[in-house]
Amino acid sequence: MSDTPDSMMEAFESRLTTVYIGLVMACEHLPVPITLPTGVIHSHDLVETVRRVADIAEEQPMPEEQHAALYTGAIMWLAAADLFGILKRTDYVEARAAGGLGILLIAGESIAELGAWLLDNES
Repeated sequence: MSDTPDSMMEAFESRLTTVYIGLVMACEHLPVPITLPTGVIHSHDLVETVRRVADIAEEQPMPEEQHAALYTGAIMWLAAADLFGILKRTDYVEARAAGGLGILLIAGESIAELGAWLLDNES
């Protein structure tokens, strides 16, 4: 990849936000809805919130495949957020930024699969 560090970090931050918004929407439609914070949120609070989603994913009354999608979406988002934090605190490493974007693709796909199931099973 030959993107500049600034453009990669902008893409990373944008994708991190987009995937979080998808998680917010999916959580609102869970069998037992979870309301996640939106708006301006401190990054530490955001990480703790998503960590809690991962911790309680199994408690949702839905099939195992959907538990796995929720859990995977949450933990992959957390992994990407960790990489983003490392990149902000240390020297830029393109492989870390690209890896973070790849992790967010996995998170986004998991959340999208869960969202499709939730829409198909709305009562």
